[in-house]
Order: sequence, then C-alpha cells, then structure tokens
Amino acid sequence: MSGANPAQILLLYRRILKAAARFPSVKRDGVIADIKTQFREHKGLANAAKINHELAVALRSLEQLEAYAGMSRSSPELDISLKGSCD
Repeated sequence: MSGANPAQILLLYRRILKAAARFPSVKRDGVIADIKTQFREHKGLANAAKINHELAVALRSLEQLEAYAGMSRSSPELDISLKGSCD
C-alpha cells in the first residue's frame, strides 16, 4: 500500500475497527481502544518508510482480526496460524 492516500488509510481504519468489533474475546473493547490509539499516534507520520511499515502492520493486523472474527469462543474448530513479525 505504498503511497496510500488518506481515503485509503481511512478505509483501512474502518475495516480494522469493523473486524475488531466482531473479535470473539472479552478483551474486544481494549483491542478497539488500542487500534484507535495506534492510528491517532501515527497520524502525523511524514517519513514514507515509517508510513509503509505502519501500513504493513495494519494490513497484517486486519488479516488476523478477520481470521479471528469468523470464530466463536465455543467453536469446536480452533485452528489458528500466526504469521511472523512485519520487521
């Protein structure tokens, strides 16, 4: 998502929040608060490399949240594969 414009970043933010709202955990509210905090803290980034890094982290987080969002805590199928760091 190199060179992402503000509209694309806003869309990503909304998708992450929507996936987090379906996150099957008692810690859901904390996850949502953390997402909002991270986006606020990185709002003023000007360094293109840092922006691209943060976007990569956000995209990976979205993938993971969407994978978890389809599950319920009582689901008999709990097959989770975590991906490595974005670093």
